[in-house]
Parts: sequence; structure tokens; C-alpha cells
Amino acid sequence: MKKPTLILIHGFRGTHKGLLSIAEYLRDDFNVLTPDIPGSGSNPELDNKTLDGYAEWFHNYIKEKKLKKPYVVGHSMGSIIVSHYIQKYPNDVADKVIFMSPVFRTERGQRKSNVLYGFVNGGMHLLPTKQRYKFAGSKFLSFAISHFLTADKSQQKRIDALHFENSGNFSSAASFMADCSISMHEQTIIPEDKNVMLCYGQKDRLTNYKLTEKVAAKYSLDHHRFDGAGHLINYERAEQVANEIRRFLTK
Repeated sequence: MKKPTLILIHGFRGTHKGLLSIAEYLRDDFNVLTPDIPGSGSNPELDNKTLDGYAEWFHNYIKEKKLKKPYVVGHSMGSIIVSHYIQKYPNDVADKVIFMSPVFRTERGQRKSNVLYGFVNGGMHLLPTKQRYKFAGSKFLSFAISHFLTADKSQQKRIDALHFENSGNFSSAASFMADCSISMHEQTIIPEDKNVMLCYGQKDRLTNYKLTEKVAAKYSLDHHRFDGAGHLINYERAEQVANEIRRFLTK
């Protein structure tokens, strides 16, 4: 029997490598694809570095590979991309969709995020173009983000190494800032007429788990909280996340 196709979409500053640990646990049951989003890893950047541009890229990716109704999983910014893409092309993908570490904000939280983006954008433009690019992929930035997003400190050294190895590979500083803008200005949208599951860490510092659970309750969504884990559940709880994905897609 032919295996169903499952596409994993990574988040901001990541590459497909950050999701390979989850993919390996799922390959017995699914044909797992892990593309780099445009401008990250080995994938060239887009001229249209917007959510609409990413939606068109993903639509063309599915079309070129001749995939019929694949399952789709988005992590962090990947969940923003996937959710907005489904708004535009709801019939491209299967009825079941999974968002890992989805991005939700209150109005107050969004205002804070907008202000923070202003500081990041201003700071980046104080640097010469070459220095912007080096900073976007620097070990310092990778280390700082890894420490901020990791809750399970017993795994910190391992995750620091993985995060540095698997993130920060941008085509340009412009790609970095475009993804930064999407991550900080946009949110995950719960698509209509889809069966959605949310997977999230109880100590996620980007989206408080209580807000995620309010969204789950509002839309009557399947959801699973990983206690003691933060935003990087792809590293902190890879096997457990894979088990929840399998459970949801095969039940």
C-alpha cells in the first residue's frame, strides 16, 4: 500500500534539518518531505518575500511534485505560512492539519511584538549589509535564541549544537528580515473546514500555553501540551511529537 505524504515546514531561522528528527520517527508510516522554505538552507530566496509569495511557492511545490492532498505540518513560523497558504488554497491539502508551536498573540502581545520588530529592524540597518548577513547566521544569535526558546535545560547543550548547525542559513539579510517580519507581525490562523491539531510546550516563551489552549477550546481543536518543554519541541520532544502526529493522522 502506498504511504500517505506528509510535508513538514520549518520555522524562522531554521532549515529542514531541524525537523529531520521528527521525520525519522514517521517514515515507516508516511512519505515524509521536509523542504527548506525559500531563502533558507538550499532553497533560493523569492522576489516576493511575503506570505502571499510563500503561499505561491508552496502551491507550486505541491503541484510540481504531483502530490494529491498531502498532510501538512508547520512549526512556529511554518505554522503561519501553512495556515495562510490554506486560506488561499484549501483544496491542495488533506483535511487534517497540524501546527507545532503555533504563534498566537493577544492585542497587547501583538503591540509588543511590533515594537520589538522595530528595534530589530533599526538595529540591523545600523550594520553594513555584509555585517547584517553575518549577524543573521552568527553563533551568538543562534546561542541567544536557543537559550531563550529551550525550556528543558537538561538538553541545553545538545540543543545549542543542533540549533547552530540547523539554523541561520539565509540567502541574504533581506530574507532574514522578511522572515523576521512575518514571524513578528503575523499569526497562525485556524483554517475553516479543516481538522486541526495543536502541539505546544507548556513553557513556550513565544506563545503562552494558556492562550493556545483558549484557541483550542474556542475552535474545539485536538491539542497536546508537552509539559516541561518550550518552543523547540522539535528538539526537546521529537519522538513524543511524532507519536502525537501519528495518532492524530491515523485515528
